[in-house]
Amino acid sequence: MEHKIEHKIQEKASEIIEHNKEKAVELLGQTKEQAVDILETKTSFLKKLFCIALAIAVVGAGIWFFYEYRIGTFRDADSFKEFINSFGILGPLFLTVFQCVKTIYAVIPSTLGCIVGPTLFGPWVGIICNYIGICSGSLLAFWLSRTFGITFVKQIFSEKKYNKSMRWLEKQKKSYPVFLWIAIFLPISPDDFLCYFTGLTDMKFKKFALIILTSKPFTIIVYGLIFGYGFN
Repeated sequence: MEHKIEHKIQEKASEIIEHNKEKAVELLGQTKEQAVDILETKTSFLKKLFCIALAIAVVGAGIWFFYEYRIGTFRDADSFKEFINSFGILGPLFLTVFQCVKTIYAVIPSTLGCIVGPTLFGPWVGIICNYIGICSGSLLAFWLSRTFGITFVKQIFSEKKYNKSMRWLEKQKKSYPVFLWIAIFLPISPDDFLCYFTGLTDMKFKKFALIILTSKPFTIIVYGLIFGYGFN
């Protein structure tokens, strides 16, 4: 009799423990889901905050540089030299920022930094500043286009130019990465438009970054050596 009672008590205890286990697992699953939801919400908020901050910084830098452009700061190499020199030891940093911004805002002449940088700071410092600035500006233009889409790009370039490029892309879709590498490699291509336009395609960011980082150095180095050694 005692053995039966003990057996029943053990069975009941096992049932209670099993039931509590199931509840614990269910509660743990809910807690994990809640934690994931909270983390995703925070990550999404931080991404939006970063996008807003970056957009404000880009617009602010554009307004400043456009003002300098209107008052004649970028009208020729000499006036641009004075502008960069006015920042003293921070000159290389502002040259890098200029090269980044001029890629995003096509109104600023593209060769000024490549000419002035090496003559002011020597060929290799000029080359490094120009390379970092131009590549970062190209990647940023791609990101802006990918993030804000067709409407944003059409605010910068004419709809006619956009439609013409899209028609061409439909015919040359497979060979576009090769074309882009060659176009960026050549100094006469419209780099700013190509970066924005490519952001609207299905090309992955890593592939675009690889194309930019490998096709840009040649022209920048040539400018750096010519104006760094030839005009110093």
